[in-house]
Amino acid sequence: MNFLQGNISARFKVIYGIFFLLIISSTVWLSYLSSKGSLEDQVRSTNVALLNLIQQKIEMMLREIDTNTINFIQEPDVSFFLHGRYANDDLRFNHFRVLNDRFKALMFANSNISSFYLYSLENKSLLTDTTFSDEADFYDMNWRDAFTSMTSYQKWLDTRKITEISSGLHLDKNVITLVRSYPLISIPQFRKGAIIVNVAENTVSNLIQNVDKQRAGQTLVINERGMIISSQDKKQLFQPVSSIEGAPRLEQLTDSGYLTQNTDNGSYTTFYLTSAYNGWKYVSIIPNPEMNRPLQIIRNLLLTIAVGMFLLAIVLVFAVSNYTFRPLELFFRSITEKKIGRPGDLTYMEKFFKQIISDNETLQKQMNESLPALKWRSIMSLMMGDKTNYSRMKPYFDMLGISLYDVRFVVLVIELDRIQDIATPRDVYLFTYAISNVAEELVAGVCKGVSVELTDGRVAVIMSFEEDDSQGNQIQALQVADLVKDYVEGHFKQTVTIGVGRPQLHLEGIHSSYQEALNALKYKLIMGDNSVVSIDDIAGNNHNDKFYRISGMSDSVVNYIRDTDKVKLEAQLDKIFGEIIASNVPPEMIKQMCIQLIMKSIKVISDKGLEIKEFLDPKENIYNRIESCANVDDIKSYISTFLHQLIVRTEEKRLSRGNNDTIKQVMEYMEQHYMDSDLSLNLLASQFQLSVPYLSKLFKETTETNFMDCLIQFRMEKSKELLLDPKRKVNAIAESVGYNSTQSFIRIFKKYTGQTPGEFRENHNKAPRG
Repeated sequence: MNFLQGNISARFKVIYGIFFLLIISSTVWLSYLSSKGSLEDQVRSTNVALLNLIQQKIEMMLREIDTNTINFIQEPDVSFFLHGRYANDDLRFNHFRVLNDRFKALMFANSNISSFYLYSLENKSLLTDTTFSDEADFYDMNWRDAFTSMTSYQKWLDTRKITEISSGLHLDKNVITLVRSYPLISIPQFRKGAIIVNVAENTVSNLIQNVDKQRAGQTLVINERGMIISSQDKKQLFQPVSSIEGAPRLEQLTDSGYLTQNTDNGSYTTFYLTSAYNGWKYVSIIPNPEMNRPLQIIRNLLLTIAVGMFLLAIVLVFAVSNYTFRPLELFFRSITEKKIGRPGDLTYMEKFFKQIISDNETLQKQMNESLPALKWRSIMSLMMGDKTNYSRMKPYFDMLGISLYDVRFVVLVIELDRIQDIATPRDVYLFTYAISNVAEELVAGVCKGVSVELTDGRVAVIMSFEEDDSQGNQIQALQVADLVKDYVEGHFKQTVTIGVGRPQLHLEGIHSSYQEALNALKYKLIMGDNSVVSIDDIAGNNHNDKFYRISGMSDSVVNYIRDTDKVKLEAQLDKIFGEIIASNVPPEMIKQMCIQLIMKSIKVISDKGLEIKEFLDPKENIYNRIESCANVDDIKSYISTFLHQLIVRTEEKRLSRGNNDTIKQVMEYMEQHYMDSDLSLNLLASQFQLSVPYLSKLFKETTETNFMDCLIQFRMEKSKELLLDPKRKVNAIAESVGYNSTQSFIRIFKKYTGQTPGEFRENHNKAPRG
């Protein structure tokens, strides 16, 4: 009883002070430890997101320039220059003036373009917005080797130094260069030239600065050899990335991720990712003290809160001891039969402990509610390749109720078909949730696994097998996919398409299997809805030959549109799409061929003088329209409708044209003066007192051809008549039909007839006479 007879108030204060000190310090420390990992992940995720944003902005700019280049290079005047088809100098200069205006329009439309020029392989000449020059005299030919060795249709060259000549001034610049071949899709031996577009390196580094200006460290763009091609510090250009303090070696920068390097001057973290568009790597090198500054701030904040809470607890202990001293003394007096003064009660302490219990229940409830989100994040980390160590992930799996073996994984991606036909977004969400649960239950009957909802309408499933049988595991995955497909169709009255990746041995392979499943799912366009597509069904095929063969079939379609033959057009479309399905052509290639077919058809109709904008909806994006098609049949239906509309408009245009007396007079004049070598559109416009643009437009609208093609037709037909006389010499015939150069006459005659004048005469003489 000596303890009870002592100073109860002082003992109370000491005991409760120690108690609160232990509770607060342990709570704060555990809070810091539990949140440290997630905070570090958030810091890394933020840096990765910023690097992704930089890549997206730069590649968006580069793709926009590439798109503008594609549109520009398809202009008839550009094609005319690259083929070198100029009958005389006047025509050449007229085209140069037109091209100069096109150059200025393109550079005005896209301010990121520093300079560009056209290169004619046939004439070995170049044309810029300010000059025309032979290849041997041009100031910048460093891109020529890359163009010669280029096997693709376009290539972005690394940063290089050039000296531009503008208004007589020599300007040194660092530029990134796009080289695109002409025609757009052609193998090297059939190329006619190229367009070369230069983008100032400052444009790229400024984009990096705009995104990265509030972050410590530095962001670089490097090429596949590890050389720096864009940086805020221009002294770093053309230097290896290993020369930067804290940077890892090039061989360590594979795909995407981050690395930590320790140097004599400190520790650095490098975030990196590799572009699938041009192969460049985007690298951010950040000192760890700067990167971890938010963690230090939070740690200091928690310490401050702990100190404040402890001081508050001490104050409360003193206050509570004063209010509870009397009740405690009464309590002990009832035991010791001693009288102690002042009354009091324990009401405050009772409320305090009730609040602790209530807070604990609230915390437990919040923990249970957050488990689905934590589970989703952990599974996404596996599929994105962020988490690859099974032993480190195992405690998280156990906490979240995820059961997986440590090896042998296959990923399935399930996509709900025709989401747009489902009544409401809520219905889509409910179907997705139900499919995820069904898939997880069906997988549990075969092996271990887990499913997660990626987006509304799409579910990913990770299957983990005990047996070391890659082929058998793949077959089981396909069987589960069929079960899911049949269950959804039978019970939900909906259909799904399922992509199946390859089996992977270790946890880090989940990312690869997931990407393969997504790629397999793209073939839904060919396989159709309600199907299971394995990556093994589509991988390893070389589609180049199929692409060229099917693309060549589109020329017949263009001819049928020119001839307005709807029946043959439809038959040829059936043949083309039948070949596409039979050849298992990739979806991206199908869409590319269809866009090219539309572009060729529009060009043919434009050459006939039909204004496409008269019937095309300016709000309709043809590319997006094709992208939105769910399968090959939808694409074929859209292409067929579009091309039939072209034919209908062409027929309507022909009926509305009627006869034109002016063109009749012009044609009669040409028939009488075709042998004049100086006959040109300018001369005709002057003769009939018309403007050149108006006469050119009148020609197209009335004759469905242009002046030069019409003049060539007159001259070639007359040449064929003259060649029937064996006594006439070819050079004399050339002069008599308006050609001062025999070589030019022979070249044009062969392009027109497919034979040289000598071959034409010889074949005609061999032909039997009736």
